[in-house]
Amino acid sequence: MRRLLLAALAGLALAAMPGCTGRTNRQPTLIPSNAATTTAGTPGPQERQSPVPLSEQNLPGSSRRECVTVPDDAPLVRSGDFIAGDFVHYRKQWEPNLGPNIGKIFWVPAHPQPNAALTITATSASGQVETYSAGSLAYNDAGDPLYPSGIPLPTNGTWKLLAQAGDNWGCFALTLR
Repeated sequence: MRRLLLAALAGLALAAMPGCTGRTNRQPTLIPSNAATTTAGTPGPQERQSPVPLSEQNLPGSSRRECVTVPDDAPLVRSGDFIAGDFVHYRKQWEPNLGPNIGKIFWVPAHPQPNAALTITATSASGQVETYSAGSLAYNDAGDPLYPSGIPLPTNGTWKLLAQAGDNWGCFALTLR
């Protein structure tokens, strides 16, 4: 299961960034279950499609509208109307004061709304607030709706990431060390 989630995440995240389009009214397709990546960060061969769509996979978190803790070893986490990730990769690349092109997290809405922009409000345990906009819904090359985002959180500690786009809502408590 872990291998399936990691492979699916890699395929979705890598396909999301360079191949986003403004297409609308597309239904999500199945995500790769075995998508390798190269050290250069480009997609590797995809051997087969997952029989279970991302929205139906058993992920940590909750489908209820509540703030959930992001486990250290969980690439994907569900909260309310969003599945977000890759938190494992984010933690590996994170350092204080990342530049704007580093710190990528993608957000998969349960109820895609093509004209709804995504806003992420990040609040630290000390009360520092950072707001990020990921813009409008995009689709990766496989037709999966998502919001790619850059979130260069400035300091370590626990950050509550509140994501909102149209009717979609999610809250993720992410600890950075």
